[in-house]
Amino acid sequence: MYSSLLDAPVNTDLILLQVTNPALEKWMKHMGLFTGGRLIRHDEELNFNSVRVRGKNGDVVIPAGMVMRLYIHLESGEKIPLNQMKKGQEGHVEIHSGGRHIEKALVHLGLPLNGNLRFIRELPHMDYRVLINRRDRTRLSEGEAARIWGHYPGKDATQFYFAKKGLDFEVTEVMGGPRGVNHLETHGVTIGTQLTLESIDPAHSLHGHGPEINPVPISSPGGMRFFLTPEKAGEVIVRVAT
Repeated sequence: MYSSLLDAPVNTDLILLQVTNPALEKWMKHMGLFTGGRLIRHDEELNFNSVRVRGKNGDVVIPAGMVMRLYIHLESGEKIPLNQMKKGQEGHVEIHSGGRHIEKALVHLGLPLNGNLRFIRELPHMDYRVLINRRDRTRLSEGEAARIWGHYPGKDATQFYFAKKGLDFEVTEVMGGPRGVNHLETHGVTIGTQLTLESIDPAHSLHGHGPEINPVPISSPGGMRFFLTPEKAGEVIVRVAT
């Protein structure tokens, strides 16, 4: 069974069958997405941005998948979703809509329930090009990098989001629920893995194919992410891989 990318299931391997818009087809080929090849449509958490905040452990990054589940009680008394906070606003974590994995991750970040935080800024979508155990390469999103906890030899533990180019980083924990942990395992990221950052690049949204609002996020088999407007996603025909 086939459908447009707009109607395709999320977080599922898809086969690209046809692109009905020639200009879009040319752009997708340029980005390495060809007819007969595979891609994944991601869920709405990639339409949120990871954010940088300051808590009792200093500056930390909250991945997009957690941002969409957190609510903050501001000093003014107002309660708002974390993604609606403005630079410099302060408050405390009031409640979250996730499970125990979210709560554990928040404690790890120094942001427990009722813990104070200061909003620093929303972060752009980025692709981390990473060498795994000095052998294999993969790409990670900025949110995935923020879920990875570890350290450099002789240094304090930190998030891989703050990785330094060319240095070997040992993974000691992957934060989040089973789905997120399993997804990173498909990239080769597990406890004990050695990661070496090669480069950080903006996630691709080119030639008007990616919008500012309500994008449809997809990725290539290599992990590179792209953002299409709903209109453009409707011009991409796919089927579920078997």
